[in-house]
Amino acid sequence: MSIHKCMPGLYPKKGLDYDCPISERKIYAALEKAFPKNWYGWHSLKVRTERFGIAETDFVIADPNQGILVLEVKGGFLEKWDGHWYQNDHLLGKSPLEQAKGFCRGLVSKFRERKIVPPRIGPAVCFCDTTVEDQPTQADLEGLVIGENHLPYLHEMLQSVFIKAISPFREKKTSGNWIKALHEMWCESWVPEMRLSIVAKKDEERRIRLDKDQFSALWSLRENDMVLVKGGAGTGKTLLARELAKCEAKDGRRVLLLCFTDALGSELSREFEGANITASPIGKFAVRLLREKGHDIKESYDPEFWEPVTLQAAVDGIPDEEELWDTVIVDEGQDMGENQWLLIQGCAKENRRIWIFYDVDQAYWKERRVPEELKGRCSKYLLEKSYRCPEEIQAMADAYCGEELDVELVKGGVDEGIIKIRKSKEGQVHGDVGDEIGDLLREGFEREEIAVISLRGMMLAENIMHEEELGGQRIVKATDEDACDNIVCDTFLRFKGLERPAVIVTDLRFVSDKYGVRMNIALTRAMGVVRIVGAESEVEKDVILKEIVN
Repeated sequence: MSIHKCMPGLYPKKGLDYDCPISERKIYAALEKAFPKNWYGWHSLKVRTERFGIAETDFVIADPNQGILVLEVKGGFLEKWDGHWYQNDHLLGKSPLEQAKGFCRGLVSKFRERKIVPPRIGPAVCFCDTTVEDQPTQADLEGLVIGENHLPYLHEMLQSVFIKAISPFREKKTSGNWIKALHEMWCESWVPEMRLSIVAKKDEERRIRLDKDQFSALWSLRENDMVLVKGGAGTGKTLLARELAKCEAKDGRRVLLLCFTDALGSELSREFEGANITASPIGKFAVRLLREKGHDIKESYDPEFWEPVTLQAAVDGIPDEEELWDTVIVDEGQDMGENQWLLIQGCAKENRRIWIFYDVDQAYWKERRVPEELKGRCSKYLLEKSYRCPEEIQAMADAYCGEELDVELVKGGVDEGIIKIRKSKEGQVHGDVGDEIGDLLREGFEREEIAVISLRGMMLAENIMHEEELGGQRIVKATDEDACDNIVCDTFLRFKGLERPAVIVTDLRFVSDKYGVRMNIALTRAMGVVRIVGAESEVEKDVILKEIVN
């Protein structure tokens, strides 16, 4: 276990996460401005004792010269009538002060377990959304309530509340380092030796939660009926598209969520099954519309099949007016062609809301683009912050789009095991991919967390996706029904829009065009680690890989 040296100040030092209650974030911000230099404070401290079980409070504040203040925070409108406390008209099980007192008792018990004699410990409460002109007349609360109107003057108020809270208790000679003990109870850090899979997953969890910027983007988009959202790989486009669909459906609107990739469309369709949301890849959506109109359409894997089918759906498959969608959300907009846009716009009601997400760096077909007429009527929104990939992998992917390679950062990722480049002998590439799968499984990754991505198309007979197993492990395509439980092996295009903690990129050979776009798409599917396996000659031909290896 490693405990950082505890210095005066408010913890956590970086501030509270966006998913913390707004009331606690409000008090943290006020405390930051008002905190005395030599004091200590911890947000959300929990203790477990044999006598009192689990106890938790919002803030514990320590003055080394006086004692400890336990501060319970309550948001919303607080009032007491008929002998009971209410928060926004809801009856509270315990009074706010009683909750703080309960934690004080648990904290004293915890100190005793550690054979530490603490200083005086007292409770107080903060009603951060309620104006408190006069202190409540309840005897034990008098002088212990901080109201919303006190926050601008918290420096003075905090001092007086602190003294009032601890004054009923007699002073005593402390023993043991009680400040250090509080910091250890709060647990700033605990860093045991971890396998690579655990490290990758922890970093992934930190990145994929909606943060303040993404929440801001979500609500900004909803304020406009037509928006064109530009963002690079991993900036949260699909995540925001999903959240927008849920919000719109919750408000009673019929939602159409379309993407280009079959695998992503299937995943979205399963996620929203039963909801007021139609989610589909554009091609299968076109086939569905035509079948509903009585056309006998049989699907084909032939790339030449989809363009005329989509055009036919735009002409003959549009539903009747009352069956059109109120909100149309398009992901992977950079891959939609002229026929796809005809179908998309035809399915939206006249007073439609259309949100389009696209990434110009991952545009595989340069002739495909958002129609200028539609683009001209859209507000523009830019997503800049990347969330999906570790920064080392993102820097490498950016280099394939023309950015300068940050060699030091990427080589640091190699040293940490985030990135690995394996040079294989001719004819042994697929076997070495199997070995890498075995290594990832031994590192703690599960089968469903691994994807093998080929830089070639599925029509190539030598494509690794046509293998039945790799390294003794069964592999499946991204569109298979059991893909979510198995190792996926597929092409860079078919896996676009999806992601996995561990990605193996291979089949560098035979790539004659758009090599940088292919590699960028493949690398940015990795949420934790990436492995690149290619013949030695192919690795040496790639100037970026060569610079990293050498």
